Amino acid sequence: MSNSTPRDLAERVRALAIEIGFDTVGFARADRSRDADRFHAWLADGREADLAYMRKTPERRTDPRNVLEGCRTVIVVTVGHWFEDPERTAELPARFARYAKGRDYHKILEGMLKRLACALHEQVRREEEPNSELGDDERHRWYVDHGPVLERAWAAEAGVGFVGKNAMLIDPRRGSWTTLGVLLTTAELEPDAPVDEGCGTCRDCIPACPTGAIVGPGEVDARLCISYWTIEHRGVLPEEMRSAIGTRVFGCDDCQDVCPWNRFAQPATVADHRPRELFVDADLARLASLTWDEWDDATRGTAVRRVGYEGLLRNVACALGNTGDERARPHLDRLVTHESELVREHAVWGLARLAETARPRETSTPGREADGP
Repeated sequence: MSNSTPRDLAERVRALAIEIGFDTVGFARADRSRDADRFHAWLADGREADLAYMRKTPERRTDPRNVLEGCRTVIVVTVGHWFEDPERTAELPARFARYAKGRDYHKILEGMLKRLACALHEQVRREEEPNSELGDDERHRWYVDHGPVLERAWAAEAGVGFVGKNAMLIDPRRGSWTTLGVLLTTAELEPDAPVDEGCGTCRDCIPACPTGAIVGPGEVDARLCISYWTIEHRGVLPEEMRSAIGTRVFGCDDCQDVCPWNRFAQPATVADHRPRELFVDADLARLASLTWDEWDDATRGTAVRRVGYEGLLRNVACALGNTGDERARPHLDRLVTHESELVREHAVWGLARLAETARPRETSTPGREADGP
């Protein structure tokens, strides 16, 4: 058996992760999460909205040893998705969460995590259990925002960053424009120390939230969150949320847009995170005209696909009504006749909203001031 130490193994795995393309990697000792009590309190307050999966087997979600038998280490990796915004030229600009403009981050990180798990398996199979018949799935398990793991809590524990007052994972070297992946393993790797940074007295993100969903430092109520309503919710949107989403049609970045740590954001190094053509300078007019086939082609392989065709047009109808721009009217008139009842209902609301808020476009008669007699 090799005399390799947990520190040696950690450094080899760190190098492998960076070689694969991850921006940061950290290690934490598998145990009951320090955020377990906070997570249970969050559930007790009903702040998960109707995300019923969050309530399933909470004891698994708060302790990785209940997910992978013999788990010793939680490996957390990140991939940045920031890119410079182009100058906006769209007639009726639409807003998408930055992470959603490229390829679905689940697909990006899952492939990279699988490569890391295979590399780790090769590193430890002769050192830890040379005669073991365990397969990869029994020694390692990876998740990207879809498993029973408190990713951000483990990222903070592994020294990848800290959880900010907006409940986002913030890397002091790169800001919060990152996506997370987690690899659980039975291998013992030396843990990293948590970062010695935080938000300090800054509270910029809390008043920046359009709906007051940040109900306390590090606490988000999904029942008020625009990302929840525009992405996760199926069916009719409550009327108060229709006006609150503004021109956002998929997610919300407001709390990150104002975060001072994001002045350290670095351009994405994974090419797949680059925004697709439809989302570079997204226009509500173009989105409103998408047929199902056009939507299918434009969103294939992206996170935007999660909301569905009707869900996207539902959000677009609300956003058009919120523009306060008469140029939105013909697009809403078209959506009012859409085959989907869900789209029609929100388009009718959009027209009513537009009637309340539309600003008349100034015109003038030659030789006469626009506001003259």
